[in-house]
Amino acid sequence: MFGILRTLLAINVILLHIFGIPALGNYSVHFFFVLSGFLMTYIMHENYHFTFGGFSNFWINRVLRLYPIYWVLLFLMILIILVYPEANRGSSINLPTTFKEWFFNFSLIYPDRIPTRIEPKLLPSSWALTNEIIFYLLISIGISKTKNRTFFWLFTSVLYYIFTYYYFNLDNYRYAAIPAASLPFAIGSLLYWLKELKFFKVKFITVILFYILFLANAYLFSGINNYTKQVSIYVNFILAAFIILFLFHAKFKNKFIKKIDNYVGRYSYAFYLSHEMILIIFLLLFNDYGMLNKNAFKLNFTAFIPYFCILILFSFSIVHLIDYKIDDFKSKFK
Repeated sequence: MFGILRTLLAINVILLHIFGIPALGNYSVHFFFVLSGFLMTYIMHENYHFTFGGFSNFWINRVLRLYPIYWVLLFLMILIILVYPEANRGSSINLPTTFKEWFFNFSLIYPDRIPTRIEPKLLPSSWALTNEIIFYLLISIGISKTKNRTFFWLFTSVLYYIFTYYYFNLDNYRYAAIPAASLPFAIGSLLYWLKELKFFKVKFITVILFYILFLANAYLFSGINNYTKQVSIYVNFILAAFIILFLFHAKFKNKFIKKIDNYVGRYSYAFYLSHEMILIIFLLLFNDYGMLNKNAFKLNFTAFIPYFCILILFSFSIVHLIDYKIDDFKSKFK
C-alpha cells in the first residue's frame, strides 16, 4: 500500500520546485530513498532470490520502469525547446551541446559525486535517479542479502555522515551526493529484516499521524536554526521508516481501495519527472499573468489549481499511453 504515499512525496517535491515551499521536497527525496531501499531489498529476496536469472529479470523490470516514460518526456522537452526556444526563459534548462552531455541525459547517469552538479539536465529532477540506479545495482548484487551485510552497510553509511561534519559540513554532501543516499537506502534495506516485528502493526490513523509529523518535521523544524535542521534530517529517516513499516502491515480488505492506491501510485513517476516541463508548458499557455515570481522562477499560489490541472491531465496521458502498455512486458520478468 505504497502508491498514494509515493505520489504524495512527488507532490512535495513539486511544492518545493514550483511553488517554493522549503525543505519538504528535499526530505521527500530521502523518504523516497528509504522506501526504495526497502522495496528493492524485499523484491530481491521474495521475487528474484539473488540468482543470475533473478538479477537479469530484476534489471529488465527496472529498465522498463525507468526508461520508457523518461525517454518520452526527454523527447517532449527537446521538442518544446526547439519549437519554442523562448519557452524556458528564466529556467536553467538547456539543450546539451556535446556527445557526453547527450549521453548523460539519455542514460540517466550523471557521473559526479554530486549528480546535481552535472549540467545541462533536460529534466532537472532526474539527478536523483542516478542515485537510485547505483543503489539498485548494489542491492541486486547482494549488499543487503543478509542481515549482517545490511548492518555493516548501515554502519559505514553512518560513518560517512559523521565524516561530512568533520571534513565538508556542507548540506549537499548529506543530500544530493551519491554517498549521502547510502544511509536512507541502508535504513530502507534494514526494514526488510525488521518487517515482521508486531510492534509495527497499528491502526491506519497512526500512519496518518506519523505522516503529519513528517510534514511538520520537514517544514517547521528544518527552518528554525542549523542545529534543529541537522536533527530533523535524522528524525525524517526515523519517521519514514515507521511509516513504511506501518503501511507494509496495513490490511485493506476492500479491493477497491487497493486499486485506488495502485492507480494513484502510477502518477508519482510522471509527476516527479515532468513537473519542471509542465511549468514551461504552463507559461506558454498562460504567459504567467502575474503568477510567476520571475526572480526565483517559481509560481505564486494563484497558479496552484491551473498548474495541477495541466500536470494531472498530462500525467494521465503518460500513465495510460505508456505505463499501462509496458505492464504486460514487466509481468513476464517477475
